[in-house]
Amino acid sequence: MEQVLTFERTIDPQHHFIPLVVRMKLDLAGARIHLADWQALADEDRRFLVDLEITDPAQGRHYFNALRELLAAANRGTMEQFDPVTESATDWLKETEPKPITLFKARAGIHGDWQALTRFQRYLLCHAAHKDDVTLNQRIVAEIPALELLQS
Repeated sequence: MEQVLTFERTIDPQHHFIPLVVRMKLDLAGARIHLADWQALADEDRRFLVDLEITDPAQGRHYFNALRELLAAANRGTMEQFDPVTESATDWLKETEPKPITLFKARAGIHGDWQALTRFQRYLLCHAAHKDDVTLNQRIVAEIPALELLQS
């Protein structure tokens, strides 16, 4: 199940920041929000957005509409919808491991099979690659059983 990561809960116990699982779902739904929007939502609304699944485009539209209603109820105005991410536009939706991710894994000393990763785990790996942050890599790899850091 896609959820807020342990390290996110540790560094942000008050849930002030948008968790990575929600960021992924925003991409899938074609939505963008500001940190102030997230912070204006009630805790139960944030939990709802974490838990609400998106497995197909119809669920992405449902997620977008639910988010729009929650933001309106929190007096955050209207939200424009963008095109949801697609496999051709983002590495984490690709069925085969993209070359930049293969190179990143080799450089970062990460071992793991792309095919064994869930969509969220692929999102996390691509996020770590994009940030190119050693500490973030370690935290993310520690939360993905299908990946391991090779000892140097």
